[in-house]
Amino acid sequence: MHIFTAHEDDMVFEEPYNVSGRRIFPWPEAVEEPNWGGAWVDVAPGATSTPHDHDENEMFFIVEGSGVMRIGAETRRVRAGETVFITPLQDHDLTNDGDVRLRFVTIWWGGSDAVARDRAKWAAEFGISDPGAAPQDRSVDA
Repeated sequence: MHIFTAHEDDMVFEEPYNVSGRRIFPWPEAVEEPNWGGAWVDVAPGATSTPHDHDENEMFFIVEGSGVMRIGAETRRVRAGETVFITPLQDHDLTNDGDVRLRFVTIWWGGSDAVARDRAKWAAEFGISDPGAAPQDRSVDA
């Protein structure tokens, strides 16, 4: 049995995002790294995660606390028990305007790095030198 923990003392402050977190992968003793990522994340009371965007889809599963989610120009209150979906290349941040931590689980998938890893894996599996190459023209001139 493999158990992943995200207790207070497991969390590491990630300065680029202004949050504390624990990334689920890599998890070498349990799971080969999949083509998606995940993490437990805490936003401290009064803090806002660093605004950013990326080429992956992402979901936040709010499990504790509440705050204000911003995606592009839209803002909305969120709280424990809610799930947020963020499409690629949307600038977003999460503000904890409460007095207790705001904790969420995030998963992300579909970005260019994950797609490249997946293509390389299958190219090796099937002996293909360039999985992204366009198929050869098979038409026959009459």
